[in-house]
Amino acid sequence: MDTSTSEIESAYMAKARQIAARAKEIGLTEEDKEVIASESKEGQAHAVRDSLKQQFVPNRILETVEGELSATPAMNAAARFLKSPKDGWCLVLSGPKGCGKSTAAGWYLSQKTWGQVSCPPKTRRWWTAARLARVSGFNVEFEPIIQVPTMVIDDLGLEYMDKNGHFNSRLDEIIDERYSNYRPTVITTNLNAQAFKERYGARVADRIREGFSHGGAFIEINHGSLRG
Repeated sequence: MDTSTSEIESAYMAKARQIAARAKEIGLTEEDKEVIASESKEGQAHAVRDSLKQQFVPNRILETVEGELSATPAMNAAARFLKSPKDGWCLVLSGPKGCGKSTAAGWYLSQKTWGQVSCPPKTRRWWTAARLARVSGFNVEFEPIIQVPTMVIDDLGLEYMDKNGHFNSRLDEIIDERYSNYRPTVITTNLNAQAFKERYGARVADRIREGFSHGGAFIEINHGSLRG
């Protein structure tokens, strides 16, 4: 077989592949396309759920977020915060147990994860205050806490307060670093604004307050528990 014959056959083969691909595309029914879209969405949902687990979002929060969510004050605040510019870097959800603040924080993380579904995060982004209090300032976990792009601190105010103020010092460093680098942070707490400032100091409160005019907020949820 000479070169010219080989080139002709190659051209025909390429044309045949194009025709086959086009035929396959035309042959897709609307039902086929719906099935493909559904399978793709289901695969993305699995990726997001797996990512949230690796971010250490509790199973209880995962199950709640995957269900039907009510438009609670906490959820409304999280939805507004999701659209805020980088300067509105911190949202504090304050209220009694069962008012939906942790659910809203979990929903916020899920929405951030959907935005990265092609490469979902796999590092811890959900921290309870009690667990955070057990992390040493020299621990290898401490640097990622400061640098992780998005973070939730759940139940701030329930942690053990050491008499030497080590936790407050650590929290001050975390807040200052995240404030300085516009890293979105959601905090849930049972403390009102005044008690929050008294417990953690004016410096932490001021860093959080500086984002208020840009979409950050300290939301006090005054209604009772949403639990049965």
